Amino acid sequence: MNKLIVVICFCMFIFSCNKKNEPKKRQISYEMKTFRLESPNGCKSDTLPCAFYEVAYPVFSGLDSSVTNALQRRIDAAVSMGNPEAEGKSMKEIGGGFIEDFEDFKNEMKDISMGWHYSAEVAAEVVTDTLLSLSISEEYFTGGAHGGYGTYFISVRPSDGAEFTLSDFFKAGYEEPVTKIAEGVFRKVREIPDTASLNENMFEFPDDQFQLNDNYGFTKEGVVFYYNSYEIASYAAGPTEVVVPYESLKGLIKH
Repeated sequence: MNKLIVVICFCMFIFSCNKKNEPKKRQISYEMKTFRLESPNGCKSDTLPCAFYEVAYPVFSGLDSSVTNALQRRIDAAVSMGNPEAEGKSMKEIGGGFIEDFEDFKNEMKDISMGWHYSAEVAAEVVTDTLLSLSISEEYFTGGAHGGYGTYFISVRPSDGAEFTLSDFFKAGYEEPVTKIAEGVFRKVREIPDTASLNENMFEFPDDQFQLNDNYGFTKEGVVFYYNSYEIASYAAGPTEVVVPYESLKGLIKH
């Protein structure tokens, strides 16, 4: 056999083997589902106060079962309204407890005219073989002058379900430059001049210095830092969403 043909065949064999040895990318997909619980008599009447608990959330396929289970536990914890007694409970148990609390409250306060509700949407912001980033937008009312609402994030590695952090995304030493870029976005969103005091403009930061918070996620547009109501300002001031575009972070992102 011609030596050239032998070399070509050998190279093609090696290339084929290398392709076979390359790890396959995960084919991750999801479908949205809705979980809802209502008071025993339902919420069909406009005259009787009732309670409902409703969550729309993604169910993923293409992940290991251990990752799927860990992710579901994170989602369940995120739609518990921060109730420490809900730790480790499923969405069904959390919703059941919410309805039960309302029924107990209704039995004690016979003249109530308004019901309770909790609704949340868990949206898949980024779905790749290296990152799953979800946003949770919730809104609820359990009596009082006004209801509550908030936005939170869950970001994990699809390979093992571990939390995907800023340190996983950025190069070492990212803290100062990213904080500076994010502050510029914050001031633009809130229409605060570059040299003006943040604290004198309704916002409470330690030592009057802007800080990144731990409520962050990843979207198609950029890295999001979300400051919910009461976190850095009064309820009247509302939340602040800081979206830092990826193009402004060039040189800081790991490749």
